[in-house]
Amino acid sequence: MKVNVETVSPVEKKLLIEVDADRVSNELERAYRGLSRSVRVPGFRQGKVPRRILEARYKDQVEQDVVQHLVEHTWREAVDEQDLFPVAQPVVSPERLEQGKPFKYEARVEVKPEVTAKDYKGLEYTGTEPKVTDEMVNDELARIQESLAQLQPIEDRQTAQVGDYAIIDHEGFLGEESIEGGKGTDVTVKVDEGSLLEGSAPMLAGKNVGETVDATVEFPPDYQDEKVRGKAATFKLTLKSLKRRDVPALDDELAKDLGGEAKTLDELKAKIREGLDTAEKQRADRENREGLLKALVEKNPIEVPKALVERGIDMMVAGAAERFQRQGLDIRQMGLDFRKIREDLREKATQEVKAALLLEAIAGQEGVEVSDSDLADHYAKLATEVNMPEAKVRAHFEKDAAEMNALKNRLREEKTVALLQREAKVTG
Repeated sequence: MKVNVETVSPVEKKLLIEVDADRVSNELERAYRGLSRSVRVPGFRQGKVPRRILEARYKDQVEQDVVQHLVEHTWREAVDEQDLFPVAQPVVSPERLEQGKPFKYEARVEVKPEVTAKDYKGLEYTGTEPKVTDEMVNDELARIQESLAQLQPIEDRQTAQVGDYAIIDHEGFLGEESIEGGKGTDVTVKVDEGSLLEGSAPMLAGKNVGETVDATVEFPPDYQDEKVRGKAATFKLTLKSLKRRDVPALDDELAKDLGGEAKTLDELKAKIREGLDTAEKQRADRENREGLLKALVEKNPIEVPKALVERGIDMMVAGAAERFQRQGLDIRQMGLDFRKIREDLREKATQEVKAALLLEAIAGQEGVEVSDSDLADHYAKLATEVNMPEAKVRAHFEKDAAEMNALKNRLREEKTVALLQREAKVTG
């Protein structure tokens, strides 16, 4: 086999591959022998059909199969021989396969670029410090308060006021025709400014329990139900009862109601501050890493393969889908414009690919390696986080070569980032 490599760009190679005639003949012979054993031809025993008969009937099919087989095998041999690192499947342009002649084809493929990082010591970026304020603690307390609020019946009046919650029956009409799905019983809405479509019913203010009022609802032009999309409908609302939202007091009882370790309000505040401290540190670490890597990429402009960027976007979308799923939402049912989402993520994915390639280059240039001690520290930390025996965590990685390789790459990258941060010039 002969292989000639041409550089199209730093991230694309063109391979001109020539498979010798003997190998082509052997592959054709193998294909026809296999075909002879599997087909039935009148007048011949299975496995004894002459090749000339098979060629007359199946020549095109056999040659297509042989071309595919040759490309699959010689392509991999060629990139190994040339020490190339493809990041996607090749685009192949084969010549015609002919008995007794070499088979030639062209394969264009994206490859991992050869990167040499420079000017990576003393990178300058604006740093972020974790900061937890009393206001942040109080905001979290208020959120907890709101989450524990309950609707209680209003028994001292029958007239709705702004801020009340109304229990209603409703039915919607387009002209005289009832809207399909527009009927509801014992629906809770808030007597406040806003649209009925969003759960607000300002028209009920001043109305008494038992009254029925008409409300005009303008459906937006992008509303999911095309029957009412962009149209004005009339809804008849019957006020059945009123409720108020009671928010619990900020006291020791609130802490106890949460059922956690905190039994007093002060203990609850301390737990909230502890959680915020952790979250703020993670946020600061994330932003500092992003600032450092942005500075690194700016110092080292490189071209990256489109396939790696697309793969990065795929991972981002999959991560978002997983987060939505944990909240009980199906991203496929949300009517999202995935093409736009992917385009919006492209710049971020490109930057991340550039940073990853540069970090890999720096790790090689600086001789950064992952030691047994690094692995042991990671196992111990992860075991604590997931509340699992350290031996079980270790076994998980040691039994799966791909998992172990991914872990070592991740730890190597983290050590490289730490090296850059130690020598960086942080302002702000």
